[in-house]
Amino acid sequence: MKKLLSVFTTFFLLQTAVAQVKEGKITYEQTVDMYRRIPEENQQLRSMISQFRTAKFELLFADNQSLFKSVEEEPDMTEQGGGGGVVIRIGGSAENEYYRNFSMQRSVEIRELMDELYLVEDSIRSMAWKLEEGETKTILGYTCKKATAKTTRGTDVVAWYSEEIPVASGPEQFNGLPGMILGLDANKGEIVFTAKTLDKKIDRKNLKVPAKGKKISHADFIAKQKEVMGNGQMRIVNN
Repeated sequence: MKKLLSVFTTFFLLQTAVAQVKEGKITYEQTVDMYRRIPEENQQLRSMISQFRTAKFELLFADNQSLFKSVEEEPDMTEQGGGGGVVIRIGGSAENEYYRNFSMQRSVEIRELMDELYLVEDSIRSMAWKLEEGETKTILGYTCKKATAKTTRGTDVVAWYSEEIPVASGPEQFNGLPGMILGLDANKGEIVFTAKTLDKKIDRKNLKVPAKGKKISHADFIAKQKEVMGNGQMRIVNN
């Protein structure tokens, strides 16, 4: 009986390993609630833009590496009026790319800030995730478990990750869970990422380390970002 149980357990583990997805391309939809960064009393500015903005991104992964980048151009939202204009800049430029090599614990990012590109190289930084027990949801047919965390600014983040895709990656800078993040909610609906498609094969030559931009340390980039944007990810400029 013990021998039969051992054979069954070995077979189950092998089947689980075979079922795991170790390379592919995930397409995400990002939804941003623009009004969350504009005070409610500023109805004039709110009336100039749509409340929700959506965009598409893709994440390539293979060989314990990943690359997250924009699928299509995301122009600044600008409304002209009275001889001037209002430009709303939001963190998450179409130029941004996030590369991770989890075997080497290496991070390389292209980050755009005020129309200048920076190449930020660092070790991989992960949030202090709390794994929530007992709550799951299904995304693209994959069972996802829940994890929660807070950013350095105190923003609440809820992530849904699948151990069936054993890569500790996800949208933008979010990573470090025991499986791929397929759904993510930052600041209770302000920014939401949802995986929409998954292709299980990729052209690996497209999974390359970013190389554009002025080289800068992570600490120096964060300092520049705070100088330009303060504590938020949006800056309003009156032209």
